Amino acid sequence: MTREDICGVYLITESVPDMLERVRIALANGVKVVQYRGKNDPEAKRLPMANRLRCLCGEYGAFFIVNDDPGLALACRADGVHLGQGDGSVMQARQMLGEAALIGVSTHSLSEAEQAQRQGADYIGFGCLFATASKRDTVSASLDELRLVRHVVSLPIVAIGGIHIGNAALAVQAGADAVAVISAVMQADDCKSTVCELDRQCRALI
Repeated sequence: MTREDICGVYLITESVPDMLERVRIALANGVKVVQYRGKNDPEAKRLPMANRLRCLCGEYGAFFIVNDDPGLALACRADGVHLGQGDGSVMQARQMLGEAALIGVSTHSLSEAEQAQRQGADYIGFGCLFATASKRDTVSASLDELRLVRHVVSLPIVAIGGIHIGNAALAVQAGADAVAVISAVMQADDCKSTVCELDRQCRALI
């Protein structure tokens, strides 16, 4: 994976009633990576939902990533998995999913970012950059730290944490290749216009 493969808007799902429609709108308007984050979904619904999202991403030629769960990623034939710091190693995920799998790692500091790169991650998430209500167990990071990581790490960087139309450009200017959004799109009054504006801001600066 190169920095050209992950750029612009990286959409992370949220369990809202019209989630699939919002994902479709996002994909139709430039989103190239969708991550299924189904932490609050009943276990029996996670695989069927992952399968539906994987098929939807396939229609638009987008990458489909599963959050935290290599087993679910394998079961639904996702393109890859995104690991938190406590979700096992890159090597273990690679052994389960194969060499072609895309493996991302959440990082919150330069040392974690460097470690993810050494371990063979395909990209890193970096944050939490701004205040967010989507995750309660966040570790704060700054734009200055992101700039430092960009100078040291060659992997694609996905900025995350409280990103919306008002601050997405700041993350890209600091070195992010993509911005991860959850509620900014999944709860937007106008999903299409929000995605288009986020995509425009990102691509104007990358």
